[in-house]
Amino acid sequence: MVVKLSSPDYLICCDCESPCYVFEWKEGRVAEAICEACGNDEAETFLTEEDYDAYAYSDAWKYPGR
Repeated sequence: MVVKLSSPDYLICCDCESPCYVFEWKEGRVAEAICEACGNDEAETFLTEEDYDAYAYSDAWKYPGR
């Protein structure tokens, strides 16, 4: 059985790959977030560590220059 945390400890910014500790988590997803490293504030561009790892190791992450 998989148990999801009510809120992750941090998120990862997909723009700069920095950990983000300033966010609001509602109903199992990111409601608001801001990356203190790059200023990104688009909630859909932040992932949990688990989601980031799944995405980073998939073929979707492979593009020229990466």
